[in-house]
Amino acid sequence: MKIVYVFHSLALWGGIERILTDKANWLAARGHEVTLITTDQGRHPLTYPLGEGVSHVDLGVCFHHQYRYRGLRRLLDLWQRHRLFRKEMKAQLRRLQPDVLLCTTTAFVGQLVRWKGRVPLVVESHTICQRAVDGGPLRGLRRWWLFRQLRRADMLVALTEGDAAQWRRHLSHVAVIPNMVHVPDPLPTAMLTARRVIFVGRLEEQKQVDRLLSAWRLVWPTHRDWTLTVCGDGSQQGLVRQLSEQGTEGVELIAPTPRIFDCYAGAAMLVLTSAYEPFGLVMAEAMMCGVPVVAFDCPYGPRAIVSDGVSGLLVPPQDDEALAAALARLMDDEALRRRMGAAAARSARRFVASQVMPQWETLFVNLPKRQG
Repeated sequence: MKIVYVFHSLALWGGIERILTDKANWLAARGHEVTLITTDQGRHPLTYPLGEGVSHVDLGVCFHHQYRYRGLRRLLDLWQRHRLFRKEMKAQLRRLQPDVLLCTTTAFVGQLVRWKGRVPLVVESHTICQRAVDGGPLRGLRRWWLFRQLRRADMLVALTEGDAAQWRRHLSHVAVIPNMVHVPDPLPTAMLTARRVIFVGRLEEQKQVDRLLSAWRLVWPTHRDWTLTVCGDGSQQGLVRQLSEQGTEGVELIAPTPRIFDCYAGAAMLVLTSAYEPFGLVMAEAMMCGVPVVAFDCPYGPRAIVSDGVSGLLVPPQDDEALAAALARLMDDEALRRRMGAAAARSARRFVASQVMPQWETLFVNLPKRQG
């Protein structure tokens, strides 16, 4: 089967980049012809290695360059880049003649549904339905336009049942397939004796780093032998760096690393303070190492991955005091950490490639071919 993925770029140490690369490699190893088409890769190196049988084509559109300009100049530049995207993408579709086309962002759906012909188009939702269209004065119009285009796709794949229920209010063709977890060999196992709490993720507004630090300030005075390790970068890393450089409150900041599983294994628990999570890959990765999770029970990833009181602790969203109490509970009870860590490792096995990827193959085989 000829499978084509379309995405912005594979230049960041991000969850989508990791997952997309792993899926492409797995499908290629199974004998499928897989091509990754990016629009904005440019000269950036691929963050994760592609296996044999996976081709990469960058269209050189570089949509992000529009932000060099303002006002009408930016609109003109964007229009020109969309023309280039249309030209190059059509040429690649004619050349590749795919059996299935996958779009891993809703940004390209409007164009692809007009060009795909009889090729089935699958849209992967890596955000939640509630966030599919950002706010603003044209939000209603943009939502109407997005759902109009998504109805012309052949399938939308959500990551959790909770999010799928929201999508099904607007679309009839919605499936659920969770993300797969990249499992290194050998897989490090956490001893859970280190007095370390780890946070992993982009330091952006969604992750609510301010709430993480607020909860940590509540718990650290009575647990001064513990350290909060924040692994990530982004626009809000200054909030963490200041505390890290001061050497106060037991906070340290480390850069994203390809050896993240070693970081998980060196921690006693993972904490996640997101306002929303389509999935939350870091939770499944940490659990694979036998690390329990403490997280806000936000829509929709934490509840789909963590069993509250069994493989971790879920607390009400935005409740810093409840989060601090949950952290302190695990800090003070090594036996509880071990029980939850063992349950976490067992639970996370449902996210390995051998469990997840056959669901994608089944979906591809059963996709209807219809006139675009």
